[in-house]
Amino acid sequence: MIRPNLSRFPRRPRGRREFASVEHLSPEAVAAFVDGELTDPATHRARVHLVHCGECRNEIERQRGASEWLRGSNIGEDVRAPHDLLARLTGIASGPVKAGPDAESTPTPGPECLLDKVEMMLRAVRRNQGL
Repeated sequence: MIRPNLSRFPRRPRGRREFASVEHLSPEAVAAFVDGELTDPATHRARVHLVHCGECRNEIERQRGASEWLRGSNIGEDVRAPHDLLARLTGIASGPVKAGPDAESTPTPGPECLLDKVEMMLRAVRRNQGL
């Protein structure tokens, strides 16, 4: 068997591959996507994820339906926020700014073990293959 000499063909450098999230969009991200409140890069990442994830596409459609229903509902002038809630919210804006927690006092989840990462990847592959 004659093998072709591939050394005379220069290898093309592979383009950089972008990281594609394998996790589902959070409820906050779904609502922000539907309301058009995500940054441009975050919107792009969400759209790329939605191409591959039917579960998140269904969630986006449910959120859009709920949003359209709320916009189309006949909520009258008699529906208002309670006065004490408005007063507390106004107080937050006019009150003194307090220091927030620092990095050491903020609880963070422990590192995932290798088995957790493998399981997450396996679920993503199965989901993408429709299993």
